[in-house]
Amino acid sequence: MAVKKDRKSRRNSKIAKKNETLNMEKLTLEEESGRVCAGVLTSHKDSRDIKIEQFSLSFHSDILIHDSTLELNFGRRYGLIGENGCGKSTLLKAIASGEVCLPTHIDTYLLDKEYPPTDMTALDAVINDAKVELKRLEKEMETLMVEDPESPLLDDVYDRMEELDESTFESKAATILHGLGFTKESMFKKTKDLSGGWRMRVSLAKALFVRPTLLLLDQPTNHLDLGACVWLEEYLKSYNRILLLISHSQDFLNNVCTNIIDFTRKKQLVYYTGNYDTYVKTREELETNQMKAFEKQQNEIEHLNKFIRSAGTYSNLVRQAKSKQKIIDKMEAAGLVEKVEKKRQWRFRFQEVEKLPPPVLSFTDVSFSYTGKVEDCLYRHLDLGADMDSRIALVGPNGAGKVIL
Repeated sequence: MAVKKDRKSRRNSKIAKKNETLNMEKLTLEEESGRVCAGVLTSHKDSRDIKIEQFSLSFHSDILIHDSTLELNFGRRYGLIGENGCGKSTLLKAIASGEVCLPTHIDTYLLDKEYPPTDMTALDAVINDAKVELKRLEKEMETLMVEDPESPLLDDVYDRMEELDESTFESKAATILHGLGFTKESMFKKTKDLSGGWRMRVSLAKALFVRPTLLLLDQPTNHLDLGACVWLEEYLKSYNRILLLISHSQDFLNNVCTNIIDFTRKKQLVYYTGNYDTYVKTREELETNQMKAFEKQQNEIEHLNKFIRSAGTYSNLVRQAKSKQKIIDKMEAAGLVEKVEKKRQWRFRFQEVEKLPPPVLSFTDVSFSYTGKVEDCLYRHLDLGADMDSRIALVGPNGAGKVIL
């Protein structure tokens, strides 16, 4: 009877996973069918830089970007920032899916989903994708040799093929997986036996191993513990191709990025040189100067309008009033200085309550084990207290028992 229940449970689990996969595929198709991109590729066909002018992006009936410029230069690391829901992830997906017109030689990789559950180990999954990439590069080199033996792209293809030395695949893949938190034992686990978070790390390891020309990372630290985040920061600092990432961590943006792209409310992409702190400082200075120019121009327009209103019907004043009106018309035709639109600031207020005497929570000699066996304890003899003034950060490697606690 127990065997039948177990079989039924496994069958239901497989059906649930299959339905989940089908639902995800359906959502992906709906997303792709709802995105529309337009723009003019102005960078040279052999350039490793990307420049698309008059770029627009919409999702169903919502216009996300209108008549802006998408520019990504080789060797730079860009942080894409903007309000939640403005379209940052949609832009990355549009680039990765080929909806944005890129030079044909630029390969992209988007990290937005976990590696599929397969019978391959985590190590083999990374190595297998590296072999596929090596074959792709060999084919690209053959094509270039036939079509244009003098192409400047050949040097880059040669360099990448040298980096992908098949004799070093295993050691290099193991180093990357170890940096992302894998142990020797977990590297040899089948991906179908790994959780979603660990399979996401396999996808990240694959991208870091292959090093595509354009690497797109959407919240890459979401599934990483502190140690893996620090390792990833150090690794990406030396990424010498094009990196475009989305992150809500100011420290991560500061330590990794060389440029910031601000996805504004006016549906424009505005570019800043430097990391996040430099962006904040530069933006404040620009907004201060813009506000001064706006106020000066508005005062000038008000002064001119005041004269026009007071001119009356006197012939000599009417001529002057018409001249003043022409000045205003010219200013409007050239484009008036816009008022600075401040970003929304959120404020949280908590109800004042009477303080409870400490300790509010007290744990003494706490141990925990999934199996109930002492030798399997995640932690033993734990003493912990918290009062009304406590602000506690619980850190530790994945699997240490933080969520259980």
